[in-house]
Amino acid sequence: MQLESSSTSAEDVLQQLGIRVRAVRLELGMSRRILSEHSGVSVRYLAQLEAGEGNISITLLWRVSQALNVPLIDLLGSDRQIEEDMLLTLYRASSPSAQSAVMAQLSAAVPELQDAS
Repeated sequence: MQLESSSTSAEDVLQQLGIRVRAVRLELGMSRRILSEHSGVSVRYLAQLEAGEGNISITLLWRVSQALNVPLIDLLGSDRQIEEDMLLTLYRASSPSAQSAVMAQLSAAVPELQDAS
């Protein structure tokens, strides 16, 4: 069986993983310090992980997933999932006026969905 080649590099995987960990942590309203206390992973290492610079072991990643109360596989989600999660996190953290502006922009970009609602 031959696997499809991928243009994703190891650096890309670490960057995406960091984005996903940060998005989940922020969605839960959890500080790095609290995540550190719950996972046993240092704050410094968590900062490196979220920056896409930490080459985390599977054991430490499992501990982070347990502390975030999400399945390990969710932290390794697809590129699309990571992007959608980050957008949702940013949207929820935005002011009501910013949310309205985003909705207006998206509604204008996809007018056929406005008629369906």
